[in-house]
Amino acid sequence: MTPNCKVGRGVVALSWLALWACGNGEGASPISPTQSGGMSRVAGCEITGSTPGTPVMALLSHTVAVGAAADGVTITDAAEVLRAGSVPDGVRLPDGSIGVYYVNGQTDGVWMGRLSGSTLTPVSAITIDGVLRPQGVVDPDATSIGGRIRLAYLNGFGPPASGAERTMCLAESADGLVFQTLAAAWRLGANATETDPSIVQLQNGAWLMAVSRGTSTLMGRSTDGLSFAQYDTLTFGGVPELALTTDGRVRLYVCSGAGIQSYVSADGGSPWTFESPVVTPAMIGRPIVCDPSYVAGAGLFVFKTAS
Repeated sequence: MTPNCKVGRGVVALSWLALWACGNGEGASPISPTQSGGMSRVAGCEITGSTPGTPVMALLSHTVAVGAAADGVTITDAAEVLRAGSVPDGVRLPDGSIGVYYVNGQTDGVWMGRLSGSTLTPVSAITIDGVLRPQGVVDPDATSIGGRIRLAYLNGFGPPASGAERTMCLAESADGLVFQTLAAAWRLGANATETDPSIVQLQNGAWLMAVSRGTSTLMGRSTDGLSFAQYDTLTFGGVPELALTTDGRVRLYVCSGAGIQSYVSADGGSPWTFESPVVTPAMIGRPIVCDPSYVAGAGLFVFKTAS
């Protein structure tokens, strides 16, 4: 991706993060995608096959870390819980356990693991539209919606010069492992460099999506949670994560040279006010901290570290 920070097929995603880093909603109903032979017909979200299942060298030094975060910004007891995992995102699964999605540096592809205390146990690679470990799918962002898991992700990951179309796609699952495509939520076009989607449903029912463009964040809005249109570009950080505060404001976590920082909006996503530093490199003893994820309803904060 344009700042290359995670790696899909040998390319790190998030260009500016190549230097230091590579919501929760209710009320939406599951939507059945139109499929043929298990393959999605949603333009921009087609699954072309499985990853080769081989190590991604650039991700082997990445680590998933977890800390307690009762208020969403004060992190305590942060510890590394999984090696060779990148761009993690946590969510409470339908069975009540805590799931963490991540790109697996040892086998490539998006995986899900279960977190218990300070132990993250890999479970399996995910399946989308009948394809295990789908190729070109990275940057998972998981949200619990009506007893199902909605996954936002970048489809079409690869070198920007390849001409492949990048799309922020949505898929849903009843168990957190087997997904079906819902929609092409934000079509970015060929040679796009955007990465790292994050979604949240506001209290009024509307939706926001944040997307990373290097050291900036693009903001999009949606009334149905399936199709987003850009309304703003923020320049104070990239690799975003959206969440709601206990008083109904929307919080935006971003990565910057100072680590992970939080901003809040009391008016549905604009304007934004700086709130607090959240994770600094000194907290975990690693030079890179990024890829924030607040686990709604669990008081946990998941993030990536790297050397």
